[in-house]
Amino acid sequence: MAFFQSYSRAPSPVRRRVSVFAVGRRVYVSSSRDRLAHVALTDYPGGDALTHLADGTEVEILAWLPRASGDTRYRVRSTRSGLEGWLAVDNLRSTLSAVAAPSEAVPSGTAVDASCGVRDSSRRFHQRAH
Repeated sequence: MAFFQSYSRAPSPVRRRVSVFAVGRRVYVSSSRDRLAHVALTDYPGGDALTHLADGTEVEILAWLPRASGDTRYRVRSTRSGLEGWLAVDNLRSTLSAVAAPSEAVPSGTAVDASCGVRDSSRRFHQRAH
């Protein structure tokens, strides 16, 4: 007679998706609040603030410091002022303007055409525009 043990696994921790940027890439500062907010540029990861950079400031990535907790830090240099320091991955984005979440970008009931963006919702899928 065989005896089988069943092991119950603990639920996997929920992983949040974070951006990954390559060294040498140019990206933009992203504040979590409004467009007028500033982000602290620190002297070392988690250290004292050297200065603050405005949302949308272009920076070049010089180095990165991965962290197991998902709190990856990037060493950056402002392309305009030349200031260097560390920023959290949450304070960086790849586009100049903040991009709305997909559910917010397109109103419900509107069809999306991958080649040109939002399509007129009054036409059926197979009908052509004239």
